[in-house]
Amino acid sequence: MTRVRLAPFLICLVLAWGAGPDSAAAQSQEVLRVTRKGVIYYYFPSRPEAEAGKLRRLPMPHRRVAAAPARKIPSQQLAPHIEQAAREHRLPPALIQAIIRVESGYNPAATSPKGAQGLMQLMPETAREVAVADPYDVQQNIWGGTRYLSQLLARFNYRLPLALAAYNAGPGRVERRQDIPDIPETQQFVRQVCAEFLKYRAQEKSPASSRP
Repeated sequence: MTRVRLAPFLICLVLAWGAGPDSAAAQSQEVLRVTRKGVIYYYFPSRPEAEAGKLRRLPMPHRRVAAAPARKIPSQQLAPHIEQAAREHRLPPALIQAIIRVESGYNPAATSPKGAQGLMQLMPETAREVAVADPYDVQQNIWGGTRYLSQLLARFNYRLPLALAAYNAGPGRVERRQDIPDIPETQQFVRQVCAEFLKYRAQEKSPASSRP
């Protein structure tokens, strides 16, 4: 497997992540593992939706959240939407935040040369698949991008590097290779998102970042 190297001093980490806010019994165990060589893996050892072969269908929010075009939105303003999407799709907010940071730099009007749109840079066909009517709408984009990432994690057995590679290069390329494609842009994307994920995760765990 292609190794996504971060830093040689990173060691194995095991973190807990609740499956939902209302039921401790429904919690699943999130495992974030970083090897001594700096290779990051992220997965759920037990997740009913994955065992059933599909993710539960979640309602798509339709309330439009206006955003000023062509300028960044402070991350604090995005936090409620990130946390809502993370809770519904059972993913760490830090992971969603990392993708937004790398993909668009918090610019909701971002459009790539290939046509990817919005904060999480959804391609038009992907946006349709995850029921996003307006990719430039802040709430819809975050919700749809999180749903898509959740589907990719399940598809690639919660191997974070492969799911991220599929997010960037398409799942077909990753499935054919069963590895991160030999595409510099994709390899850099995986590396950057993993690094940002660990950074934001550390901030979440820091006492200085705790909320009253």
